[in-house]
Amino acid sequence: MAFEFLESMIEQYIKEGYLVLRRIIPPALLRDLRREADKARVLAHRLNGPQTQRIQPLDKYGDELDLQPFRDYAGLEAIRDAVTRLLGPGYTHAHLNIMGLLVEPAERPWHCGWHRDGVVEVPAEARDDELKAFMADIWQDLRFYNQVNCAIYADSCTWFVPGSHLRQADLPGEHQSAGNPGLRDAPEKMSDEEAEQMYFEHCRSMPGAIPVHLGPGDFMIYRNLGWHTGLYLPYQPRATIHDVVSHTDIETFRFTWKQVKQDAIKRMKSTHSS
Repeated sequence: MAFEFLESMIEQYIKEGYLVLRRIIPPALLRDLRREADKARVLAHRLNGPQTQRIQPLDKYGDELDLQPFRDYAGLEAIRDAVTRLLGPGYTHAHLNIMGLLVEPAERPWHCGWHRDGVVEVPAEARDDELKAFMADIWQDLRFYNQVNCAIYADSCTWFVPGSHLRQADLPGEHQSAGNPGLRDAPEKMSDEEAEQMYFEHCRSMPGAIPVHLGPGDFMIYRNLGWHTGLYLPYQPRATIHDVVSHTDIETFRFTWKQVKQDAIKRMKSTHSS
């Protein structure tokens, strides 16, 4: 069955913070993407070690990969139309200078930990009333913080907390664990099976978390202001396009946001030194 955009998808995305466009990649393109993704997986492990989980940006590897299938993906009218109907005009869903390919580690399970992206990267002690006012406007602005996972093979690595993108404040039990070395690299004395069980338990420990199951050719767009994580297993092949849905206003926002962050940190330091 060919992909069909439904108006109800707009409400779902706004309310839940993620949406899966099922089977939107045609089989012929999926075959071409798999051919190059399989090469990219080998290349990623050769260049960055057996435990690496991505190769990015893809345009850096044009001498070793045929990037045409990824260009064809970037030009896919079905995705362009769906993104326009979902968010409005002025968006692009694929950028070879940003696009990465997420792959499975070759040796041991790996878990990146729970996190939110973007504005929540500001240190908690720097989030004064002035910064919070800026964040409140950005938080509901659909032009920014839309991320993409497009599965070339079936993929159940991503976990997400529906609705968490709607609020800046964290609820009880919500804690960032990205960067925790005990999660990213399981202790050597721990078996792969023990590490896998530990990682699954950590994923389940986040209130309201669900695993997002993507079939081959499924396109997931999500508000990366919401809580999300990834659990990678060496025995489950992964080749998933990772990118952003970018708006024409993104460069202006990045410049403004950089200045706002710097000013907030300056105010924090000034307060602590006085």
